[in-house]
Amino acid sequence: MTFRSPAESPTPTSSRANGPLLDALQKHVLDRAVPALDRALADLDDYLFDRSQSGEESLGLMALRDMRRARGEIIQRFRQAVLNRFRGLRAGSAVGDGDDAGLSLLSDQDLEEQLAVEQLAAAVLRTHASAFEVASKRFSVVAGQGELPPLENPLGPVFLASALGQAMSKLDLEPDLRIVVFKFFERELTSALGDIYERCNTLMAAAGILPELRTSGRVPPRAARAGAGAAQAPSDAGAHDGPPANHDGGSAMPISGAEQAEFANLLGMLQGWRSAMGLAAPAGPAAAGPVLPTQDLMSILSLMQHDGSARFTPASEAEQSLAGQLREQMTQSARKLGVRGDNLNLDGLDGDAVDLVALLFDVLLDGPQYDTRIRQKIGRMLVPYVKVAVKDRRMFMLKEHPARKLLNTVAEACEGNRGEAPQERELLTRVDHTIDRLVAEFNEDVAIFETLEQELRAYMAQHRKRFELAEKRTAEAQRGRERLEHARQAAADDLARLRGDRVLPPVIGDFLSLHASHHFAQVALRDGRGAPRYEEARHAVAQLLAAFDEAAAGVVSGASALQPDDGLRAILASAGCVGEAARDALDALRDALSRLLAGQAALEGDARMPVQVAAAEPAPEPEPQLEVVAGSAGLDYDAAMLERIRKLQIGDWIQLAAADGHFAPAKVSWISPISARLLLVNRRGIRVLVASAEELAVMAKLDRVIVRDGETAFEDAMHQVVGRLQSASARA
Repeated sequence: MTFRSPAESPTPTSSRANGPLLDALQKHVLDRAVPALDRALADLDDYLFDRSQSGEESLGLMALRDMRRARGEIIQRFRQAVLNRFRGLRAGSAVGDGDDAGLSLLSDQDLEEQLAVEQLAAAVLRTHASAFEVASKRFSVVAGQGELPPLENPLGPVFLASALGQAMSKLDLEPDLRIVVFKFFERELTSALGDIYERCNTLMAAAGILPELRTSGRVPPRAARAGAGAAQAPSDAGAHDGPPANHDGGSAMPISGAEQAEFANLLGMLQGWRSAMGLAAPAGPAAAGPVLPTQDLMSILSLMQHDGSARFTPASEAEQSLAGQLREQMTQSARKLGVRGDNLNLDGLDGDAVDLVALLFDVLLDGPQYDTRIRQKIGRMLVPYVKVAVKDRRMFMLKEHPARKLLNTVAEACEGNRGEAPQERELLTRVDHTIDRLVAEFNEDVAIFETLEQELRAYMAQHRKRFELAEKRTAEAQRGRERLEHARQAAADDLARLRGDRVLPPVIGDFLSLHASHHFAQVALRDGRGAPRYEEARHAVAQLLAAFDEAAAGVVSGASALQPDDGLRAILASAGCVGEAARDALDALRDALSRLLAGQAALEGDARMPVQVAAAEPAPEPEPQLEVVAGSAGLDYDAAMLERIRKLQIGDWIQLAAADGHFAPAKVSWISPISARLLLVNRRGIRVLVASAEELAVMAKLDRVIVRDGETAFEDAMHQVVGRLQSASARA
């Protein structure tokens, strides 16, 4: 990046002569930076309050109290630091004048704060580097100095972050809390500095301070690229027409050779798709008329963006593909601008961008996870995304491209969101606000995408905090339920092995199936199956069965007499049967053995044996209205899909069909280490399904589960685009 400025410009060089201008700049900075800090601390207050309500010890109630006591003082000290810097510039002094410049070791806390300042500044400059560079050069002239160091420039994020650190330096705040303050300030400062730089640059230029200063870059000639074929496209995949979009602070985002090769292959398949769809290849040999210049195309798209007349319908619901609809409406808008002809003859690269974005949105809008209202919301973003693709085709190759990230965040907010709960309606309203701002404010600078994505992402983070506790409780409840089921099954298996094929009297059989089974399960839960108490219970049951064997054989011994045993008493005590009741229960067992020894018929029951084992368990939560086949034997599923589902991890999302046929996102909240079943919860943290990987694979084959091909909505849609292009190429 280079700068052009006329050497002859009448630029004042004395800060005293520019006193009124410094006052105005100071007011602009204070009017926006101080409220930004206040908003950041307000958001931090909400964050700490939520953590304290959920019982978090770290950054919990104590941190909330400390921050509320210090909030006013932090804001006042920050404001004073900004005032002092402007006063110092008027007096011609530097930040460190009069301070000891000797070297000293920094404490761990100081090092952490220094790192936080650097990270905050780097994050802000990713969005505002170009505007800050221009403002900084002009401000140095206003201050009557050479280039100001970062710590001495009150317009810069380094100084503002350092001022915040100084404001907290003499307060008794935990180090972790200080770092969190920086993170919250970063988000608000990023938003505020855009307005600060715009207003300050306007003010200084109007005052005659380097009025012609602007960024410039080398512009590749469009004519040289007009006839570029698909195989040559990667070589200029990052090229721009006009000033580059400085969404990353002017630094080029690297594109790997593999990404370039994939994109070249994609463009090759696009030609086959055009042939199958009956669309003329852009700027081909048979194209009639001159090629439409890119700048004219951008003017047409800008008209479509702002007049709000463009309406698009997914290809599955219309007679025409989305690409055809887009080109038709582009032609109509072109006529309004005086461009003649029934078809626009687009440059090859421009035509590729238009068709790829149309295919991308066609796939996205055709997804079963969106209802009609959501499709209309996302459809409004089509034209801005075509403009981005025309200016910067790296959107298709770079996962971190701002436009790509915003589309992913909007899709995440809308997937399965039918506005049934107040929180869901609030989120949809926020999405509307984001899209409104994109349509109104996007003017070919993709920085707006990064700003909107960060704001929407921050809002969604606050939105999710409300449901994290519910999800945690759901996972804990399912974990406890599975452990109990496992313990009961283990107890039943152990008792079945001990019992063998014996036909026991009802009294002894009931004792084993009720009391012994309950005790085994409780001890297995608390101590484990190999614990001494568990082995003592097994030994007591084995002795009881040995006494039964002797009595059934007519052998009189100490075992058949069933002397009082601590193990049997412990089993009865587990169900609350102690004291006299326990003695009566043991007498009932002895009488059953005595009748067997005497050859008498066994009693059907004995009132001395307690019936109630434990308090009734609460009724289980109603299962969602989803049918899943139990067991994996004989299930019909695709092996490749099963392998994909087995690779799902906690935190991954899939699309799950509800009873009404609508798809909604479901999150893998927990995977059982016992059964390997997956617990799936909805956006509100409520359980919607517990199923094995095999059962989910069956549901996928029945089109009731969708597992994304990509990690994000954009990647998944591009995978489907490639699939459509491959199918079309095969038919061509």
